[in-house]
Amino acid sequence: MHKRRSAQLVTMYVLSLAATIALLVVWVVFVVRSGSRLADLGRGVGMTGGGVSWVVLTVGCVLLFFLIVGLTYQLAQALAARRYALKQEEFLSNVTHEMKSPLAAIKLHAQTLQEGEEVSPEERRRFLGIIEQQADRMAALVDSVLESSRLLARRSQLELRPVRLDEFLARYLAGAAPQAEVRGIALRAAIGGAARVLASEEALRRVLDNLIDNAVRHSRPGGEVRCLLTVAPARARLEVEDDGVGIPKRDLPWVFDRFYQGGREGDPQRRGTGLGLSIVAGLVREMRGSVRAHSQEGRPGTRMTVELPLAPEPEESTP
Repeated sequence: MHKRRSAQLVTMYVLSLAATIALLVVWVVFVVRSGSRLADLGRGVGMTGGGVSWVVLTVGCVLLFFLIVGLTYQLAQALAARRYALKQEEFLSNVTHEMKSPLAAIKLHAQTLQEGEEVSPEERRRFLGIIEQQADRMAALVDSVLESSRLLARRSQLELRPVRLDEFLARYLAGAAPQAEVRGIALRAAIGGAARVLASEEALRRVLDNLIDNAVRHSRPGGEVRCLLTVAPARARLEVEDDGVGIPKRDLPWVFDRFYQGGREGDPQRRGTGLGLSIVAGLVREMRGSVRAHSQEGRPGTRMTVELPLAPEPEESTP
């Protein structure tokens, strides 16, 4: 249905464009055939014979040119609105799917605890752990939706404070490495120096959560995800690399758009809400930094690069 609607929009544009070009041709023929009458009109107002014809022809052509530009702009806007609507529908479908799985797990284990008369203490603890885990999963999903809405509305900017990025990264990776290893991916770190940036630790944690989750999810079992920190004179560069399938070149400009999801329809890696990288871009922007995606056609792997400006060093107090 959506493809049919887009095809209808393109057909209407082509017909309108053809009618405009036909009108332009008619206008040129009219001006050429009316050359003598226009020349008489021009002499009546003190212009040379051919001057009026050129003025009339130019004005008509310019107006029709702007009409063509307007039609093209309207088509582009309509197609962009259709694409955004499709992304929103896919987002709602994905959110529904993402919430149904933990809800089903919570309900199943809660019913087992409620109805099971001979549940051992070990099983009870395991069931309660699963319920808590799935509840955390739902909470993270809700947080992502709320954070994306906050960034889109530009409400309540982050409170930035000096953060030692190298120390924060070492602590974060120490906790994240076991979770990646459970999924069959090794998480490696290379911290190239001390870096003090103005940031929010919660925002940095959310940025790394999304980048590393994406990298792990798109890596093959037994693969490796690398986190690299380098320090330049005015900025700190944080890179997250994976050995996955990479991002097609045509998709690179859009990876940080809201609702963007890589991969083909039905791909098991194509899951989630499509908000992760847009949240990364918004948070990095609020921390006055930049983020880029790098991937080469025909070569495995994707590299996400986050750059943050270094915070000024505190002045030493003199006695």
